[in-house]
Amino acid sequence: MIKFIVGEERQAIKEFAKEIVNAISEENYKVVGEKVDDLGSWNIEFLSEFIEHYKEDNGLEEIDDYEGCGSWQEHFYPYNDKSGIGYEYAFTSDAEENDLTLSMDFLFEGEYLKVIFESGITVL
Repeated sequence: MIKFIVGEERQAIKEFAKEIVNAISEENYKVVGEKVDDLGSWNIEFLSEFIEHYKEDNGLEEIDDYEGCGSWQEHFYPYNDKSGIGYEYAFTSDAEENDLTLSMDFLFEGEYLKVIFESGITVL
């Protein structure tokens, strides 16, 4: 869970997403399992295989880290019932878009956000 300050939820989510994106960029997939609260139907072995096969199939050397994040890459989707926020981050390789998207849900639980990775990584 992520502790946050009311009104600064998006900043807390961005900081968390940066850690996840950078872990994926560094092929350190176990960090994802250590950081999120609920992997849903994912496990670390499947996540690793999924991304590595995607890179191989598409001739990609690597996934870029979060440092070069453009505003077009991330989107926030507040729930209508105010119980959480959906988040998506479009990965890049060599500063070019690829079809991988990180999708996570952040559910409000008091002063914490519970991180759900159910959608995980999608290919658009």
